[in-house]
Amino acid sequence: MALVPTLVCVLAVQQLQVLPFPVIAGAPAVVRLHRDGAPVADAAIEVRDVGGALVVRGATDPRGELAFTVTAPGDHVVAALSGGVRAVVPVPVVAARARWPLALGAVPLGLALLWWNLSRSRGRRAP
Repeated sequence: MALVPTLVCVLAVQQLQVLPFPVIAGAPAVVRLHRDGAPVADAAIEVRDVGGALVVRGATDPRGELAFTVTAPGDHVVAALSGGVRAVVPVPVVAARARWPLALGAVPLGLALLWWNLSRSRGRRAP
């Protein structure tokens, strides 16, 4: 019985996407709004933090997209208003991760494997 409302919601109503998911603080993100597979232009978009403070306000372009950047990590809500219908999606915004710890472990490991392979190949050579 719940299959019919689910299919109606998936196929017939507005589709609101936020990419990438989750959003990385300080990195660009995009809101996409589509209805019946076609982009919705000039739809009002708002991004609010968990306290309700307005972070971003704008409208979708002809491709149905709005690019934005959120600087503070935390839970946010993206709302789109088009044709009297309001679509809302929760979006987590995570802090950017530092990459140097990965390099700190990967570079020495790569050098050790290179040395090991070179020393093995030197031992196999015919005089």
